[in-house]
Amino acid sequence: LGEATIAVDRIRTIAFTHTHLDHIHGLVLADGRDGFPRLSRLFVPRAELDMFRSVARLSPFHDRALPLDPGQRLSANIEAVAAPGHEIGHTGFRVTSGGETLLVWGDIVHVPSLQFERPDITWEFDADQDQARETRLRILALAADNAWCVAGAHLDSPGVGRISRGETGFRFEPL
Repeated sequence: LGEATIAVDRIRTIAFTHTHLDHIHGLVLADGRDGFPRLSRLFVPRAELDMFRSVARLSPFHDRALPLDPGQRLSANIEAVAAPGHEIGHTGFRVTSGGETLLVWGDIVHVPSLQFERPDITWEFDADQDQARETRLRILALAADNAWCVAGAHLDSPGVGRISRGETGFRFEPL
């Protein structure tokens, strides 16, 4: 956020793609203070609410967590998209504006150097590897066929790009 010059006190809504620790622990700073002091809406995939509420470090946020369902609109331009497999409630966010679409997809791809060309490859941190594979193939095709931009963890810098179909898989073209 600092690199993007976004002040944390401007952030009032957070929506998680899933509840793995590397995605949710940013709510609390290293010194224990609230990472987002003006947070008023905190969306957690409904299927993962109990997992979120089991993390003791995040207890100040347990009662503020709101359930997030596929198809739910967070605003006129942001819609939750089901992307299960990596975790039971893994969710992406389709953001539309000015005729363009960006899909914030969380952990659909973990190892770009392998999984774009071979989207069938899963990894040990996928809760349901078969479902993760199926979801990855569906989401990659959706992004490629509709010329959507994508953004997510583990993508090559700058972490935003377009997907295109290759001979045997897909390609990521960073913006």
